[in-house]
Amino acid sequence: MDNVLEAVTRAVERASGPVFDADVYREAGFFVLRGAIPAEVVERWQLAWQAFYDSELAQGRNVNQANPVALTEQLPPALATMYQEPVFAATASHIFGPHVALYNHRFVIKDAHSRNKVFLHQDSCYHLGNLNKCSMFVPLSIANRDNGGMTFHAGSHKLGFLGDAGEINPDSFDVRWPKVTPEVHPGDFIIMNSALWHESGPNLNGVDRIMADMILQPADDPTGKELLAGQWQTGIFYSPANYIRYFSSSRVLKIIKYEKELQALRQS
Repeated sequence: MDNVLEAVTRAVERASGPVFDADVYREAGFFVLRGAIPAEVVERWQLAWQAFYDSELAQGRNVNQANPVALTEQLPPALATMYQEPVFAATASHIFGPHVALYNHRFVIKDAHSRNKVFLHQDSCYHLGNLNKCSMFVPLSIANRDNGGMTFHAGSHKLGFLGDAGEINPDSFDVRWPKVTPEVHPGDFIIMNSALWHESGPNLNGVDRIMADMILQPADDPTGKELLAGQWQTGIFYSPANYIRYFSSSRVLKIIKYEKELQALRQS
């Protein structure tokens, strides 16, 4: 175990720079690619975000109580297609090979309506299809410890999918993974293995933390939404949306059933 942690610690020291290092990414579970997006592209996104926020969100937004930082409102075209910028597929090709597809694209923000921390978790348990996925977090504002920037437990992806969804208790494990909270600026972006444990603290300084979260995967995954590079490597597809419809009985359906029964008892 000591050798594993030593390798992860060495990788963390190299997990940031202007050139993506796939070997470092595989060891640390994340990489911060610096200055990778042209300034004019970032400015176009920022202007689109400000116009969208002022017109649609400033007076209030439909906050998802299960995940308050996840934006639920429909994005304008300039923001809804950010994932098509070539650098994202080009970077993912170093992880997945030449055939790359989109799984999902959304925004995760910490503004006046969602300033609280996000608990320690991994994303794999919330995804459908194959587990071989990564997130690319693209800041349109500064993101650091003061305004709820993300903290990664480097190397934790080596444990794989933990078997359930929710808040991870790191004290349940013998190993203590190095924790890293990188400061990122517009033009940078973070690549993260979807199994990596991550969390974020509260927004303390009131500076809105605005980030796009695009999930990419190999093009052989049947949950692919859009081909970003190469060719489709699968002839079958299905949608991750409203996934409980795929089950006649499941944990989620049982929870829904029990909650309805509990509500009926309270009202009786």
